[in-house]
Amino acid sequence: MGLLPALGRLFGRRNHAAPASPCDGCPLGACASGSRATIVCIACPAHDAQRLRTLGFFEGAQVGIVDARRGVVVDVRGTRL
Repeated sequence: MGLLPALGRLFGRRNHAAPASPCDGCPLGACASGSRATIVCIACPAHDAQRLRTLGFFEGAQVGIVDARRGVVVDVRGTRL
C-alpha cells in the first residue's frame, strides 16, 4: 500500500463505504480552509502510519488547513503538504 491511499484515509477522502474509524473527531478532509486541527489518531496500517509520522503527521500535532477546495493542502510544522 502506498502513501496516497494512506493520505486519503487521513484526510477522509473515500470512494467506498468504510467501517467506522476508531478515532473520535472528524477527518482532516472535513475541516474548513483556514482552520487549525489537532491530529487525534492515525487509522491506517502501521507502515503507512510510520510514513505519515515521518512527514510530521503524528498524534497531538497541530496542523493548519491551508486549502480544502480540490484536495487538502495542510501546513505541518512550517511545511505545506
